[in-house]
Amino acid sequence: MGELAKRGHAVSVISEYEPKEEIKNYETIRLTKSVPYDGHYDLIHWPEQNLFVLNKYMLDTGVVYAEAILQQKIIQELINSNRTFDLVIVESFFNEAHTAFAEHFKAPLICFTSQPLMEWNYHLVGNVKLPSMSPLFATPFEKHMTFFERLQNSLLSIHDCVYKELRYYPDQQALVDKYFPNKIDLKKVYTNTEMLLLFSHPLTTGPSLTTSAVVEVGGFQIVSKKLPNDIQNILDGATNGSILVSLGTNVECRTLSKEKLSMFLNTFRKFPQRFLWKCPIEIPNKPDNVYLFKWLPQTDILAHNNTIAFVTHSGLLSTTEAIHYGVPMISIPVFGDQLINSLRVKRSGIAERLPFLDLTENGLYEAIRKVTTNPKYTEQMERVSKMFRDQPSTPLDRAMHTVEYVLKYKPGSLIRSPASDLWWFQIYILDVLLFTFVSIVLFSLFILLALRKLIFSLKQNKRKID
Repeated sequence: MGELAKRGHAVSVISEYEPKEEIKNYETIRLTKSVPYDGHYDLIHWPEQNLFVLNKYMLDTGVVYAEAILQQKIIQELINSNRTFDLVIVESFFNEAHTAFAEHFKAPLICFTSQPLMEWNYHLVGNVKLPSMSPLFATPFEKHMTFFERLQNSLLSIHDCVYKELRYYPDQQALVDKYFPNKIDLKKVYTNTEMLLLFSHPLTTGPSLTTSAVVEVGGFQIVSKKLPNDIQNILDGATNGSILVSLGTNVECRTLSKEKLSMFLNTFRKFPQRFLWKCPIEIPNKPDNVYLFKWLPQTDILAHNNTIAFVTHSGLLSTTEAIHYGVPMISIPVFGDQLINSLRVKRSGIAERLPFLDLTENGLYEAIRKVTTNPKYTEQMERVSKMFRDQPSTPLDRAMHTVEYVLKYKPGSLIRSPASDLWWFQIYILDVLLFTFVSIVLFSLFILLALRKLIFSLKQNKRKID
């Protein structure tokens, strides 16, 4: 959004956050704090949850979060104002109701997501998502699934599809009816999405079957900046190398048990490298080679030549940044897409993988030792990094071109997939297969009845002759 403003567009952003720098043409429509995570599901034990129940919970929570924004006074004032916009960009994550801003302001719609093609965004541009190749977000499956994984993924996909049609989409439509003054057909709005920007790349999220309305811009946020002096000095003085440690925003060191925290510290103490850990608490008697910070400029630390490894939760942004700068990883996935991301980087030979629930001091030590002493990880990561950065244009330029292309041409139906106008059972030709099956059965029954009648007639004639 900041880049669009810098390129001369007047940009209004609904957000809880202000930019750190003052940007001309950039307006923040400042939200109050939205609904916090209710803790109903223990994120640490995500892999042990029932996936059907978990998927339902995520969808239901999405409706709550979508309403938490629409009901705010400043948003209602915006909706009922006389303001106009030439384009609406919506970050898509279980919040279809927000796409109604496009119809309300009579502007084309672009959707963006900080994930690859997933079950909450593929329908926006008529993408076909095959359960045999595309694991659901909540699963720990890779794209090359076994038979039973494909079976489970197919059942989950059916559950996801049916629940959305019967409950989730009607709930999102109800939010639109409640908070927008004019009648808006929500499905018509979101299936008319002009373009979908994905934070993905084949090397970070695997290949996907995408329509021409999908543009992959994975890594567009990566911009190197000057490091703060204290961190610069720590990294410059790391003659044995430095290791970045971050388990994301949901699993910080203050949420770890005493046993887990001691396990990390005891492991780090055994290495000659310097560890920079995003840890917003003071820890008494910490090892001298461990440096704690409330916040760390992750991309800039990864860019430093002395950073030799990254202990990470394998969130997609972190994974992308590590690949961009060629830093091999020790992956400790906790929940969500981290499970799939960690499997992918492990299979690519650029990381060691340790699921959080299975973490032990010896396992963590061995993983760090392998990544920091075996050159195969660094060599493979350098190769993958070169492949990732070898692009005809920067991801940010592709994102800007996509936005300005829609502003200029409003391509609409000219590039819209016909799948947007089909029901899911039509997309997967289930109606055709059912018709074919019924036709074969009826034809077989007809032949069977004809044969029985013929045989019966022959028997009758034989009796008359006898």
